[in-house]
Amino acid sequence: MKRLTPDSTRSLGRVCILLFAVSTAFPVVAGFRNTQTPSRWLGLADVGVAALLLAVVFTVASRVHTKVSNDDRLIAFRVSQALFSAIPVLLVVFFIAGDRIDWQVLIVGLAWRGWLLLYTLPYLISVTTDTRAR
Repeated sequence: MKRLTPDSTRSLGRVCILLFAVSTAFPVVAGFRNTQTPSRWLGLADVGVAALLLAVVFTVASRVHTKVSNDDRLIAFRVSQALFSAIPVLLVVFFIAGDRIDWQVLIVGLAWRGWLLLYTLPYLISVTTDTRAR
């Protein structure tokens, strides 16, 4: 197995963050479109990007799992606390928007991506920042 250099690992972490953003856009768009017949290409693109995201996440996690420090975990904890503030916002939007949003698509899509992000966060912080220099 080829060893990744610190620069290539950092680049892979940035690609992972970009894939998280692109992948999260799919359930948001599909949830707000709320049509009777969802777009086939949108579904295929969602699955393709999600599969690529999973492959990159598992690669990052397997390559840097021994390099994650307690500082990385602490930063990940703080970021996760901020991300949890999105849950009450979603509840407010649920009560205001009601049936105009396809909640089954939105919540399922956001839930598994949120779980994956929280699982991956210490690894991403480890590869994209230099916490040891602080």
